[in-house]
Amino acid sequence: MSLLPPPVRIYCVLTRSRTKVLMMKKSAYQLLLLAGASFGLAACAPVHYHYCDLNCWHKPKPVPVKPVVPPPPPAKIIAPVEHFVLQSKPVTIRGVNFSTNSSKLMTADIAVLDSAARFALKHPTAILLVKGYCSKTGSYKYNLGLSQERAASVAHYLMGQGVPNYRIITRGYSWEDPVASNATREGRFLNQRVVIDTSIKVRKSVP
Repeated sequence: MSLLPPPVRIYCVLTRSRTKVLMMKKSAYQLLLLAGASFGLAACAPVHYHYCDLNCWHKPKPVPVKPVVPPPPPAKIIAPVEHFVLQSKPVTIRGVNFSTNSSKLMTADIAVLDSAARFALKHPTAILLVKGYCSKTGSYKYNLGLSQERAASVAHYLMGQGVPNYRIITRGYSWEDPVASNATREGRFLNQRVVIDTSIKVRKSVP
């Protein structure tokens, strides 16, 4: 910067903060300008008026700005597809027995049949096959009719508990398929029975 006639007052005006700084000397001057700000300089003397617009502007170097990259959207969580088939599961209900030559339900049979009725109502698509049996006492024909009556007694009770009649099928098998010996009283009692066979649909996962 060139020398100025004394006395000289130099005002440094910071255009951003509007703060005035006064410096006064009688010799050469050197100004240190802050980087990043714009400055205007003017000089004058008391003997004669002199104005000089130096138009000195410091332009800061542009600071490279890194582009803001938005984070990638979260990955969508896709639930695995479950593959399954409906499979028939056989169910057999036992424990209903009768006295000899009788188709009347016994007290011990009621709890078993109540459980069977609840099962049927829980599975509304299940068809109940009620099968009646007898011990080998008397003719086959007689026991065939008696076994059918025993199956009918059980079906009638289930319908009284709310099971629709179209879901019940009755069959009589006389003395066929014994589960115990007919030579003893205990064995004959076990053969004088009703068995309920049915099946329900269960889900089975497949790969």
